[in-house]
Amino acid sequence: LGRLADMNVNQNVLTLLAILVAANALLIAVVVVRSMFRRRHPVVAGPPRQVRTDFAGSPALSRSAVSFEDLTDSARSTTRTDPLTGLLLPTEWNRIVSDEDARIGRYGHRATVVIIELEGLEKLISVLGEDAADRVLPAVADALSRNARGADHLARLGPGRFGVLLPETGEVEAVNYVERVRQVCDLWLESGAIALRLAIGWASPTTETTLGDALILATDRMYSELRRDARRAVDLAPEDDLPPPHGIEGSPSPA
Repeated sequence: LGRLADMNVNQNVLTLLAILVAANALLIAVVVVRSMFRRRHPVVAGPPRQVRTDFAGSPALSRSAVSFEDLTDSARSTTRTDPLTGLLLPTEWNRIVSDEDARIGRYGHRATVVIIELEGLEKLISVLGEDAADRVLPAVADALSRNARGADHLARLGPGRFGVLLPETGEVEAVNYVERVRQVCDLWLESGAIALRLAIGWASPTTETTLGDALILATDRMYSELRRDARRAVDLAPEDDLPPPHGIEGSPSPA
């Protein structure tokens, strides 16, 4: 009986070894066939994708002022802020404005929206290039942020356009913020001989209007200021008289 048991064990071991050898042979055959197929049908690779990186080494979106629309499309699903200025992107701004509008309708609180356009940005880019704009815009955004409160929301809405939502603030109180920002930025821009200035419009909803209506009114008022400036503005200095890009380093100081 003992010999029969040993024979059965040896037979089982031999059977297992045969199965393992057959499995290895099958695996080798599969690898060889795949290799032959790839040689006959090579995969044609496309051109390598070029990815820009920011200073931290992570993928970054284009920071150019003139490519702002492409930037917001690409960033819509990945980030809430503009890489150049650090301010909110339009999609996030619209969400916050909508939430604030609902809160105003529910509780009757006050709020003011401010629309700011950096007038003359396109001319600056055409003369000095996009790098010049990429230095001016963060400085202006920093001035807007430093003069705002912690509860305020700031966004970059276009190449040279900014939006500010001031909760619990009426139109009269918003004048203080508007004038602080205008004074700080205008003094800095004039001291650097940069042919730019801010056009600003602001509005608050009434008992019969929404924050969206106020946003439209604020934008209309901003355009009205642009038209007034266009009527009394003088032409920009010749290209030779404009400062080089290094002349616009820094940012506005607090008022």
